[in-house]
Amino acid sequence: MIVAELSMIPMGTGTSAGKYVRAIHQVLRESGLKFVPGPMGTALESGSMAEIFKVIERADEVLAGMGVGRIITSVKIDHRLDKVISIETKMGAIEE
Repeated sequence: MIVAELSMIPMGTGTSAGKYVRAIHQVLRESGLKFVPGPMGTALESGSMAEIFKVIERADEVLAGMGVGRIITSVKIDHRLDKVISIETKMGAIEE
């Protein structure tokens, strides 16, 4: 399992980004990927890098379709090869 954190910032759209965040979360729901919203980004789980980048590309298309002229995208990826991880195992490790 791969755990990633995604943040997409629509530029030139004013100070409120709520409708854009909701649109990205709709893309994530439609993708079937497990995700957990956070205050500054969204954590997601996937079985492959390709799947992660496919959903990011779709979210970018949706924002562009909403009239956003510039999108700043940040992605952090944790691809553990020595053991299985998930959002829950990562959260559990900090709560112990």
